[in-house]
Amino acid sequence: MNRLAKNAALLAAFAATTALGQAIPDRPEKLTYPAISWEVPKAKDAKVVLKNKVPAYLVADPSGVPLVRVSVWWRGGAYLDPAGKEGLASLFGSQLAVGGTQKTDAAKLEDRLEALAATLSSSCGPTSGGIHIRVQEKDLAEGLALLMQALTQPAFAQDRLDLAKKNARQGLERRNDAVTSIAQLQMPALLFGEGFFATERTTAASLDAITREDLLALHASLLHPANLVVEVSGKLERRAMTDLLNRTVGAIKAGPAAKPSPKVPLPEFARKPGLYVTDKDAPQAMLQWAFPGMRRSDPDWYPAMVMNHVLGGGGFAARLMKKIRSDEGLTYGVRTQLGEGPYWRGDLTGGLQTKNATVAYALRLALAEMQRLKDEPLTEAELASIKDGLVEAFPAQWGSRQAVANRFADENLNGWPEDWWLDYREKVKAVTAADVQKAARKLLDFEKMVVLAVGKASEIEAGDADHPGALKDAAKLPLARLPLRDPLTLKPIP
Repeated sequence: MNRLAKNAALLAAFAATTALGQAIPDRPEKLTYPAISWEVPKAKDAKVVLKNKVPAYLVADPSGVPLVRVSVWWRGGAYLDPAGKEGLASLFGSQLAVGGTQKTDAAKLEDRLEALAATLSSSCGPTSGGIHIRVQEKDLAEGLALLMQALTQPAFAQDRLDLAKKNARQGLERRNDAVTSIAQLQMPALLFGEGFFATERTTAASLDAITREDLLALHASLLHPANLVVEVSGKLERRAMTDLLNRTVGAIKAGPAAKPSPKVPLPEFARKPGLYVTDKDAPQAMLQWAFPGMRRSDPDWYPAMVMNHVLGGGGFAARLMKKIRSDEGLTYGVRTQLGEGPYWRGDLTGGLQTKNATVAYALRLALAEMQRLKDEPLTEAELASIKDGLVEAFPAQWGSRQAVANRFADENLNGWPEDWWLDYREKVKAVTAADVQKAARKLLDFEKMVVLAVGKASEIEAGDADHPGALKDAAKLPLARLPLRDPLTLKPIP
């Protein structure tokens, strides 16, 4: 059959299929689609409790590829770092999977994982960490056994630790290389203060002070059933997987040094709202801002979430993106985020990169859009579009078995109700224009705003000749210079 004949056959088949369904409309907006029937997954359907009371979330994919992913999470992270040994939790997390075990040295462990076509990884962040293996279904028992070796009998090989410390130090040395990395150092200090764990505290001296014995001690304290949460997804049979977990993770007992991790501490720092500038000779500046936000449990959370989506959380449909990027061409992207605040009140943050001279103008544009949200209620059309987008995009957040299992485990680790999301769509649909305006007035308080600009200070502060206006006049806040920090000591550079 020649190409012409093939094309004709395809068109005929398409026409026949269409005739059984709907006629082809003359305009794309006239297309109709059947309603999508989808229910939010329920944690209780996935949850099992192991013999030692460790919760596990099992999400099977019976018809998927024959792979299984197992993660064992723990509560405890950088907030547990002892004074003078900041960076310990991060090193512990990185070395748990790569430092070998008491039964198998690091090189042999890697060889065996490669032979199984399996991957083993681990990490530890500010408040929690985890170890993960991805393995073929047929090798699950051996793969989980290797994960258990690393989790319960780590060796923390000295040569691997030395290399990790060397690489970490090189990372410290690059802290002042870019305006983005400088902002990552400066902004948390403005929001939480110098001594809080959410502010970067790792120095060259604290890295040098960390020993293999410190990693072993942290491991011994964390390995307590009360600290653990398990998630499993992929090609699995629930009963068999539960039995396997009970023989492995479910058999973990608290050792003499193990204890439930203490609660995550709350920040006590009193913020000073203002315009802060850090001088860095760079062609582009980083502009960031933060307002005190709320926790996800706040009754105004859903209106605030919709408001954030309208302002800067909705991608190219967001007002800040339209105004600052599309209309003015000042940046490649601008985004805002409403922090969920699992342990304390979150923040409403935002940021963008632009030329040094256009920082003040970009900030004025952003504040004007925020003020418009406070002054003018959304039109019914815009509100409906935003809410429809949030509701229709929601199922994609649960688009894989791994995403479902991870969501359940994450909610457990952070202390949220397991089935928080069951009525998400109904609560989004219930938000009104008045609710959004109320949330904007509540959160977008310019007198409580912290603004940070990192770039060539003289140009940032002077503003743009094409759009006259100095930075000091962009908001009624005090203006102050914030010195760069020494990358290895974190002390301000005079």
